[in-house]
Amino acid sequence: MTQPQDILFLTDRPNGGPAADLDILYPGRVVRLDFTSEAHDLSVLARYATVITMVSAGANVAKLDYAAITEYARGGGRVLSCLLEYAHNRGLHFSKTHVLDRMLPGMRIEVANDITRGYAVGDTLWWYGTVSGAPEEIYDNQALQRQVMGVWEGSGVTVLGTSTVNGGAVMVEERVGEGRILALDLLSLNRPYFNSKGATNKYLFLGNLMGQGVRYGRHFPERLTYDSFVDLMRATAARYEELRLVEEGPASDGRPMWSLRLGDPTRPTVYLGAAVHGWEWENAYGLLRLAEVLCEEPNVEGLDTRRFHYIIVPVQNPWGFDHFTRQNGHGVDLNRNFDCAWEPATAGQDVLVPWDYNYNGSRPASERETQVMQGLIDRYRPVCLIDFHTADYIMLRAHRGDRALFDAIQADVKARMKDRHLVQQPYGGAYQQVNLERATDTTPAQPYLICYAAERGCATAFLLEMSGNRTDMHAIVINTDTVVEICLAAVKQTLAGLGEGRS
Repeated sequence: MTQPQDILFLTDRPNGGPAADLDILYPGRVVRLDFTSEAHDLSVLARYATVITMVSAGANVAKLDYAAITEYARGGGRVLSCLLEYAHNRGLHFSKTHVLDRMLPGMRIEVANDITRGYAVGDTLWWYGTVSGAPEEIYDNQALQRQVMGVWEGSGVTVLGTSTVNGGAVMVEERVGEGRILALDLLSLNRPYFNSKGATNKYLFLGNLMGQGVRYGRHFPERLTYDSFVDLMRATAARYEELRLVEEGPASDGRPMWSLRLGDPTRPTVYLGAAVHGWEWENAYGLLRLAEVLCEEPNVEGLDTRRFHYIIVPVQNPWGFDHFTRQNGHGVDLNRNFDCAWEPATAGQDVLVPWDYNYNGSRPASERETQVMQGLIDRYRPVCLIDFHTADYIMLRAHRGDRALFDAIQADVKARMKDRHLVQQPYGGAYQQVNLERATDTTPAQPYLICYAAERGCATAFLLEMSGNRTDMHAIVINTDTVVEICLAAVKQTLAGLGEGRS
């Protein structure tokens, strides 16, 4: 089905990076219009549900018909404007602030509403660009940010985000008649390259304005050690009577592995795990967020989620989680160590030894972590198992199981995530939407967690590669949002499968 062209991008640079980003994020929906040479009166604007303005050259700011844009908003339209044109047309002081390498500018959220969804008041996210614009962290110097100073709040005007540099407004909402204008510093930010601290969330608030951004994700302010993460799990369980923190057994470093349990253990079990490769750490926060959602809204999306028993193991490799390694404390790749099609590994190395990339241990299930995970599967025989990883977006299904159920889950995920978030593939790859268009299988069976579960009768066991392994928390809202959506898709479709007698 052809997408309606419902977004107008008014700019004096119609072939720049932001135009390319919008085409990826909203394919087939964006019309580019050069406001310096093309008509953009109210009759033109009224054809679109959303108008985005970006004045790249200050000399052109007077050529943008902001009176027409304001009238468009008054009639119920949605507008996102960069700060220069908004300040110019509202008689406000515009500031462009360079901080060199003294600090990395951020934005503090001042109001929680639908536009700032995913953040709470007081949350701070990095928000800046760099002079070079190069997509490499080494150039995170010569940072800059734009602000509007002296915004008078009232009469529909609210400052949603302020600068950590000078307290100026970085994000302003203005209610105009039946619509609104969101003024936001987009121009400072580079393209949202893979590990960009300043620009990862560049288009998040636009998505929220359009009603198709964050639904379940939330910001976590700090990357935690394993022990501190367990403390957070404990505090989360203490907030909800039905959520239980359970010690599952020792890991390779002697510390206990923990799960969050929810629901009646006599009901069918859904197993959700992350960070079996310790450096793939972000998804742990997504699973913690899922536990919150299931406790706060047990009938979320109209689903009877209490028909399942949930075992959530956010960190399946505590030592690797703390030390940012793929392997556990013995140098073993846990997801090559399961008692399923295990063989002594020789391929790809002259001599395979601990700490090599895919070193699979001295024998099947040689590792304590593997034994804990296998024990949970043996005891509860889950109907659905998801193992979250990070690399690039792809679904890997086990070598056996209910293919129709897997396909239904993938279709549900694709529909949920369409036109929501924009990221770059790792290692300098292409820019893309956050989605799971690609899927493959593990035939023949491999010594993976998902294959072990499939051999024990799990109806659908699959591994998810997500975008991750970043150096800090800058993508955590997008990540947690995606993890929860995937889990809810699996719950929804597995419930449907149970109703049809498949699982």
